[in-house]
Formats: sequence, C-alpha cells, structure tokens
Amino acid sequence: MQKKYLSMAISGAISALIAGVQVSGAIAQEQSAELTEEVLVTGSRIYKPGLDSVTPVQVLNAADLDLGAEVNIGDAINQLPAAGTPLFNRTNSNFDISNSGVVNINLRDLASERTLVLVNGRRFVAGVPGTSAVDLNAIPSAMIQRVEITTGGNSAVYGSDAVAGVVNFVTKKNFEGVEFSSRYEVTGEGDGEEYDFGLMMGSNFSDEKGNATVFFGYTDQGAVYSRDRERTAIDATYPDDAVFGHEFPFYSSYPPQGRFIIVDDEGQATQYFTYRPGNDTPVGEFDTNGAGGIADGFNRSAYRLIAIPTERFLLATNTRYDFNDSVSGFIEGTYTTTKTASELEPFPFNSEDIFGSYNNGGIPLQYENSAGDMISHPYMPQNIYDAATASGAQGLPFVRRLFEFGPRGSKNERQTFRTVFGLEGQFADDTWRWDVSYNYGQTTQAQVSEGQVDITAMRYALISEENPDNPGEIRCVDATARDFGCVPINVFGFNSISPEAITYISADQSRNATVKQKVFQANIAGTLFELPMGDFSVATGVESRSESSEARNDALTVRGLNSSNASPNVQGQFDVNEVYAEVSIPLLKDTLVQSASLGLAGRASDYSTVGTTSTYEGKLDIKINDNILLRGSAAQAVRAPGVDELYDPGTQTFSQVNDPCAGVTANSQGVVDDNCRSIPEIAARIADSPTGEFELSQPELQGTTGFLGGNPELFEETANTYTFGFVHTPTYLPNSLTASVSVDYWDIQVEDAIFTITQDNVLDLCYGSASFPNNQFCDQIKRYPSNHPFRGALDEVNSGAANVGEISTSGIDVAIDLDYDLQTAFSVPGAISWNLAYTNLNKYKVVNVKGEAPDNERGEIGNAKNKFVSTMRYKLEDLTVQWQMRYIGKSRIEDKNFDAEDCAELECYTDAITYSDLQVRYTLRDIMSGKIELFAGVENMFDQDPPIISSGLADSDTGTETAAGVYDAIGRSFYAGFKAKF
Repeated sequence: MQKKYLSMAISGAISALIAGVQVSGAIAQEQSAELTEEVLVTGSRIYKPGLDSVTPVQVLNAADLDLGAEVNIGDAINQLPAAGTPLFNRTNSNFDISNSGVVNINLRDLASERTLVLVNGRRFVAGVPGTSAVDLNAIPSAMIQRVEITTGGNSAVYGSDAVAGVVNFVTKKNFEGVEFSSRYEVTGEGDGEEYDFGLMMGSNFSDEKGNATVFFGYTDQGAVYSRDRERTAIDATYPDDAVFGHEFPFYSSYPPQGRFIIVDDEGQATQYFTYRPGNDTPVGEFDTNGAGGIADGFNRSAYRLIAIPTERFLLATNTRYDFNDSVSGFIEGTYTTTKTASELEPFPFNSEDIFGSYNNGGIPLQYENSAGDMISHPYMPQNIYDAATASGAQGLPFVRRLFEFGPRGSKNERQTFRTVFGLEGQFADDTWRWDVSYNYGQTTQAQVSEGQVDITAMRYALISEENPDNPGEIRCVDATARDFGCVPINVFGFNSISPEAITYISADQSRNATVKQKVFQANIAGTLFELPMGDFSVATGVESRSESSEARNDALTVRGLNSSNASPNVQGQFDVNEVYAEVSIPLLKDTLVQSASLGLAGRASDYSTVGTTSTYEGKLDIKINDNILLRGSAAQAVRAPGVDELYDPGTQTFSQVNDPCAGVTANSQGVVDDNCRSIPEIAARIADSPTGEFELSQPELQGTTGFLGGNPELFEETANTYTFGFVHTPTYLPNSLTASVSVDYWDIQVEDAIFTITQDNVLDLCYGSASFPNNQFCDQIKRYPSNHPFRGALDEVNSGAANVGEISTSGIDVAIDLDYDLQTAFSVPGAISWNLAYTNLNKYKVVNVKGEAPDNERGEIGNAKNKFVSTMRYKLEDLTVQWQMRYIGKSRIEDKNFDAEDCAELECYTDAITYSDLQVRYTLRDIMSGKIELFAGVENMFDQDPPIISSGLADSDTGTETAAGVYDAIGRSFYAGFKAKF
C-alpha cells in the first residue's frame, strides 16, 4: 500500500536537507527524524530515502505559501531569484489581447516554453494556444503540498521543454476533514480589491482503503487603472537629459475631435485643423501637448490598466484507493475557469488605412454621388475644404480617436480541464515500484475584443451625400451598401459620430482556441541488486504524448478587414513516443569518503515533426562526511518546436525594410553585390540607371508587405547544461541551532534556438549566403517582375521562426537556512528561522542570428546581476510572524534604446530596490474540535515605487510606466483572512 509522503515532516525539514528556498522554522528540528519514507524528488525517477538530491532543488512548501502575500501560485514563484521575467502576468499583458491575464513561469529568463511544468510529476496542458506555456491560474494554491524547482536540463528524465529547469507541483493527498478559508486584500490607494474563498473537504472510506479530497475555490482580483496612480495618470515620455524620468505631457496626436491634414500637391503636410472645446468651428492649428496654451492631444493613460481584473473558479480532486497491499488506483481532476478583461484607449483611426495612397490617403475632395454628379463631402467644414483645395490636394487625410466607440479591450474566458487516472504499486518486498497513468488535458479560450472597426464598412460610411429624396438627410453614396444598412459617419468634431454609425461600423474581434494534451506513461523503479557500497538502482519507462492546438479568428480578422492586419487561423498537432532509463550506481562507502554515487540517464524520442532526438544526463554526488556533500551534473536537453512555431501561416505586416541590393552597381564587389546582380530585373535597372546603380524610389521604400509566421522546417533546440556545488549541513552546532548552506554553479548553453527573425534578417541571410538563391531564406523573398513599374524592387518578404539563435547563461545560487530554538539557547520563548536564497548572474548572452555579435543582457532590467529573497520567521506557540525581503540589484536599461555612448553621458542604471512583506498569523485551537488560523499582512510594506521607465522604451510595459514583470507596479497592499479546519 502506498504510504503517505509525511507532509508534516516535508514542510518542516525539506529545506535543511536540500537547501530549498524556504523553511518552516524550528518545526524542522522536531520532525526531521520522521523522514524514513522513500520518495521521489523532482529531477529523478529513482526513489531514495528522505529528500536528498544531486540536482539542486528549491522548495516552497504549504506553510510557505500560506505565509506568502500572493493569491496566485504563479506570482509567488515569479518572486524567486531563479525566475526571470514572466512572458505574461496580470500587470504586463494588458496590451496582448489574446493572452491578457495569463500567468507564466520563466526560469532563468530563458522563456516560458523552456520551463517544464509538472503536477505530481506529470505534464500539465498548456494555457497559451500554440505553445507549451502553462497558465498557472489553472493550478489551485490551496491544493499544493509543496513546489519543487530544479535548475538545468532534465530532458533525459522528463522529455522536451526541460531546458531551464522543471517546476513540479505536488498536491495534497489523504486529506481528512473540512477546511474553509477566506481572504480580502486592498491596495493603499483603495483599489485592486481581491477576494479569495476556498473550501476543501476530504475523507477516508472503505475501511481506510481509500481517500477522496475535493477543493472548491473562487478568486476575484480587481482592476488597477493607470489614471489612479500619479506615476501613470498622464501620458509621458523620457526627458532628453535622463533615462529614468518623465516629461509631461506627451499626448497622442490622435484626438477624439480629429486632426485634419492639409497637404500640398506633393503630399507634404502644410497645415492642421482641429476642434477646440465649446467651438464648433475648426481652427487651423494643432498643438498636441499645449505648448502654446491649449493641448489638443489625447491622454491615453486615462483608459489603460496597470492590473487586469481576473476572476477564477477552481475545482480540484484527488482520489486514491488501495485494492490490496501492493496495488493502488488514483484519479486526479482539475477544472478551472478564468475570466479576464483588458482595457485600453479607444481606437486610433488613420484615413490612410482606408484610402491607402489614393486621394492623398484621405477623403476625396470631389467624388461622384449616386446620380453621377461631382460633389464635396457634406460633413466637411467649408474652411477645411477651402484650405485643402487651395493647397492643390486631391483629398483630406485625417486621424481621429474613435472616442464614441468606447475603450478597446478584450474579454477572455479560459477553461482548463485535466484528469489523470492510473495504477501504482510495489513488489519484491517493496524494493520495486511501478505506475501506469493516462493524462488528458484541455484548455479552451473564448475571446471577444471590443472597440474595433470594420474597414470596409468605414470606407462606405465615409463617402456620403445628401439624400435627394429627403433634403437635409445624409446617406451613404453606395446603393448596395445602403441595402446592407450603411449609415454615414461624421468624423468632424467632438462626439459627432452617431450611435447608428457606431453600430454599423463596429466589428468586434473574436477568437476561439482549443489546446489538447494526451499522455500515456508507464514507469518502474527499484533496486536491481545490492553492492557492498549500496543499492544499484534503476528506473525505466515509456511515454506517448500527443499535443494539438487550434485557434480560429473571425472572418474579418483573417482577411485583415477589422482595423488590423490579416491574422490567420492556426492549427496543428504532433505526437512523440519516448523511452528512458536511469541508473544510480554506488561507487564508494566508508572508503575515503562516507559515500559516493553516480547517476546516469538517457531518453530516446521519436517526434512526428522533428524525427528522432536523444538526451542524456550524468550526476555525481560525494558525501565527504555528515557535514559536506559535493554534487554535480552534466546534461543535454532538447526542446521540440511548438504548434505555432511550426504551423502559423503568418500574420500580415507592412514595414520598412533595408534592401541589401540598394546601391549595388555594375562594378561593386562582394557576395551580396554578386547575388543581387544575378537577378535579371536588378541588372536591367542598373544598366538603365543614369547613376549606374540599383536606386529605389520613395514609393518603393515606403513599406514592404510580408507575413510573420511559423516554419515547418524547424528542428529541435539543444541545450548543454552543467551544475556543480556543495551542501554544508554542520553537525557540530549546539542542539538549539540547525543550519544548511548550499552553493551551486549552473551553466546553460542553448544552441539552434528558435527565434522569430526579422524581414531584414531574412534579406541578409539570403543575399549574404554562398548558397544563394537555394536556401530557405531566399524562398521567402519576392521581387516585382520586369513588367511592373517597380521592377526588381521588393514586393514581399516573409519571415518567422528559424533555428538561428544561441543563448548562453550561467550563475551561482546560494541558499542558507538557519533554525534557532531560543528557548533552548537562552530560555527566551519561541524560535526563529532565517532563509536566504540568492542568485548571482555571471553571464547572459543572446545571439539572435548566428554570425552576429552577441547581445550581452547580463545586468539589464529583468536580468539583474544580483537578486535574493530573505525570509525571517518567528514562532511562539500559536503565533507566527514572518518578514520577507525581496532584493533586485541595480539594472541597466535595454541597450537597444541607449548604447554605451549614450550611457557615458546619462545614468542608465536603476537603483537597487528592496520590497518587504510582513504577515502575522495566530492559531485558535480547540474551536469546535478544530482550529482557526487568523492572519493579516502587508505587501510592499514601505510602498517602494518602481523605477520610471517611460512608454516607448523596450523595458516599459504600456500603462505601467515601468517593467511590470520585474517590479511591483501596484504599490502597497493590505490583506487579512482566516483558515478554519475541522
């Protein structure tokens, strides 16, 4: 019969044994002796006594989560020094309409898809369609017994994606009783209210042979608006003489009253018209920021969010039944609904999106009405018409904030369902263990984005006339459009667009996505034979996995007709069959050292996409004595490409690119020049050119279309990872004090990294190659044919994912754990514990395209050289007080914005910042045969402001004016609650 994991002992003693991230105070001393059960520790499938691990493992246990300040388990993990900037969280995803409110984990800042997330050692279905990134909103914190986090490649043990490491959530089992919890939080500004309720019930049944545990949870996290913080209330930019600061205001030039542009016969702007409050006559000037007195621009910050409102419903179950002493069955179930709502400023409309280059990109000054007569626009003010006509323009271009449509935003509802059922058992006097399981997971997403525009309807609505059958009434010119309900739009002035026109033109975007995961696995582990030095243990198993993803957009979005570029449907699937083996070989025992062992693991995988891959891992641990453990590992890990990376047909883009053939002459030298001249259209233009070179005109330079998407030719990434370190657990300390210190060096080198390359990269890799034109990059380029006015110029350049990158990162982790019994030492009541988890980043370099110089990201924002979490806990009987500090070292602004020359004159580093969280917890016992824990706390106790990083800088998350995935963008919060167990 499977025995319990001794959760009380684990929560108290695991940190002291494996140098985890947190400890539970002096309780560890009382319960460490209970660790007699053989258990699995993340990083290996071989059962071992206690929780010693060759692989460095950081741990959060249930007590740590209770004493933390975060409702979402993902937010708690993302505060650890080993975690990088999450791709998505509640404060950095407002402008990502498809993924707003998602919470990911990003170990070592190597991206979420290179971090493997497990629940009870098994994969969890992705929450972001087309990727392997798990949405941690779907994992209920109250069901977590502990979280184990490893560093480095674990692909030999777990398969693809375990490049940066593994996060394994171990859930509570064999729970008995009823536990109800409630929590309320509010910021110091009175917003961002959070409500959290949980109910967990568990009971044994069938004469203690079985146990069923079920959890119901509800969480409601309120919005925090940019307008409600002084830092973010007004649009700003960084000043000319500083990096971290604000220059107010920096309004948008797309105002709700419209900005109308007078152009000359060459299309150059000569004058602007707009409206001022209280005046229905347009004025012939536009002052965006009010330098001359009146600001005509628009404050976008009044409509943006710092924190996205998030509502969660959670249901989780664990059921176990012992058929006999050797075989047990288990069923795990999770169902989560997460609802999020992003919000941002109303849509910025540009008439060029409708008219292109025709009529100067604006409303034609003269056009035919339905009777065939030439007319001017009935809504256009006379003074604007006169000015445009006098300048020689053909049309009136304009920009306007569609204020009447209301704010834009997306409402996402994600439903995650996962079930695991299987059998497990042991034989041969419990020296062998086995398990067989089937895991099915599904995530669905229903998204509606509001405030968008139907481009076709807008075009019809802008061309209007007076109704000859009803003088004074304005109607659309196109009769067919009128038959389909066309309503003319008046874009001149404040609140000029009618509700009927809004209804006709509005085109909300919709997206529906489904992700499915199916996993069958079978494992067996045990002692193959005994040696004088110890047990020769093995583990082996098979796994078969299928992943699929499908995301479908509405018809207008697919065709690029609702105020956005064309965005296709994406669907695809892959499957993989795998076999692995792991051995633990004892090398020495009480000879030279107390013990030494070697661990080896290997996995062979067969993918339907990339074919066969193999991974391996080697581990060595040497226990010098009871005080010193040396450990090290070397591994090769892989990551196979995901569905989006393989199968995304490409989202349309229009951008300026640098044509490497521009300027090539008949006699210029070099590989690029030779390749360019081999194109007949370019050679002909060089021959015909008076300057003797391939010279591009302004229209040819203004924008090149293309599609950014996936690449079915991708192959797997490969990572070489290394860890070396030691653990010191002194036995010579007084009985009142226990301690553990670990130091581990880690190094991760990712080769053939899958990056999205730019259109410029595609051009350079094609024309700079000796294999021109026979390479995958040249296949993505189209030039105009000889019979086109733009002959030889770029027509289309497609780009997307390719195995072109490299990532190299390394660092040192230090963990210190102390437990001090004050009563024993000084006859002072209580006990204290202190834990420090520190990471020093030695190196972080990224090569975006092989052959380019590496980008050194060490010390940049999000990759601080020094980070730590310090936790001090005092316990006196039923009272617990915890003070946690999080430190982020000074960090440099992204060098793409400010290079070394800029930083020689400007201060390019943020100050180091320390956040303090405090919680007080008291337990009332013998209440209705149970206990009630009361708690209250404060997060960001000293209300530390984040560094000001203005919008427009690469590190800034729009609406927060900082790097919200790194720093606290919300401010101080207070919370209180209780947990009652009976």
